[in-house]
Amino acid sequence: MIRVVVAGAGLVAACAAIARIPSLPEAVGVFFALFAAAFACYAAGMWWTRAVDGRRGLAVVLAVGVLARLALACAAPTLSTDAYRYIWDARVARAGIDPYAHAPWAAELQPLRDAEVFPRLNHPTWRTIYPPGAQAFFQAVYRLRPDSVFAMKLAIGLAELIGLSAVLGGLAAGGRPLWRVVIYAWNPLLLVEVWGMGHLDGLVIPAVAGAVWAAMRNHFTLAGGLLGVGAVIKLYPLALLPLLPTAAWPLAITACAAVMLAGYAPALLAGTAVLGSLPRYLVEEYFNPGLLRSMTESPAVSLIAAALWVLAMAVWRRDAPLPSRALPLIGGLLLLSPNIFPWYVVWLIPFLAFTPSVPWIAFTGTIVLAYAFFLEQPWAVPAWARVLEFSPLAVGVSWWLATRAPARGLQERST
Repeated sequence: MIRVVVAGAGLVAACAAIARIPSLPEAVGVFFALFAAAFACYAAGMWWTRAVDGRRGLAVVLAVGVLARLALACAAPTLSTDAYRYIWDARVARAGIDPYAHAPWAAELQPLRDAEVFPRLNHPTWRTIYPPGAQAFFQAVYRLRPDSVFAMKLAIGLAELIGLSAVLGGLAAGGRPLWRVVIYAWNPLLLVEVWGMGHLDGLVIPAVAGAVWAAMRNHFTLAGGLLGVGAVIKLYPLALLPLLPTAAWPLAITACAAVMLAGYAPALLAGTAVLGSLPRYLVEEYFNPGLLRSMTESPAVSLIAAALWVLAMAVWRRDAPLPSRALPLIGGLLLLSPNIFPWYVVWLIPFLAFTPSVPWIAFTGTIVLAYAFFLEQPWAVPAWARVLEFSPLAVGVSWWLATRAPARGLQERST
């Protein structure tokens, strides 16, 4: 138990040190060193927690997880300024203007510009890409605390804590050891991207983890509805819908469609272009591209490949538990994504608690090397960083092939 406490204290200290850096892009090397320290404590915590049973061990894991989150709550979101865009969209809506109608640079929005939020907006010539559910959340937070980055981050973080509870419930429902919650609760990537940078993906986790929990208890209508909730915040949770049992599809799909219709209908009836600049994002954004995008300039190829991957995973191992099938599904989608921002990996982490995978857990640590983007002028992810960030997966595949070949040869000789 003492070793777990020491590892947890190191994780909290590393998170607190990261939060004290005023501008992470100007101190990327320091950030990498602190993140590596946090990840080392995370790895030690996972290893040592396996031997700790009972409520005391679980209480320590959860307490450290909460403290690490609080340590990052006041961090300035400097690696990504998406949180400012959330505030901007809410400000536009509060002014009675459709946030999908105009880009921040549009003349119609000139009266809303200020010196705090507007200068920090990325892609100010693009209209918003966030779905109606996300917009409703932004506006709800804005009504409580207008123009507050801290309030926006805290609201997303509190939602993520619900996701933590859902992961714990799913582990219990699936008969998995409860200590595995440490894989999720202490993950430094999740801590930094959700509690430090305030990414919206933290709001998706309760829906996704809750859907898994519901599915494991055979509540498939609820599971479909929760995936619909996730999809009106960000679209990617829809990929999990085909993994539900075939017999449950009618109820689950109906529930998911009903939630999505409720979320999108008001905007569609008003004639709103709810995709905003999403098509432009898919074509023009180029940051840490996925495997296919690295070989071809066409993001359409990556999207088609991703759709085919979802179809393949929908029929593969239908008798296996949903979490173990979701892991390769999400992993494949990440690698096929036109762009792999570090926070895109966050929704994989709940499934690592259900189905631990050393290569993928390590990848949640190396993906932050994409932020080496800030080390070069003009900004670009260096080749060495690209190699290192994907190295855990390459090693994992090599190990799998090396161990599979002897087993196959032994089987052939025995027959």
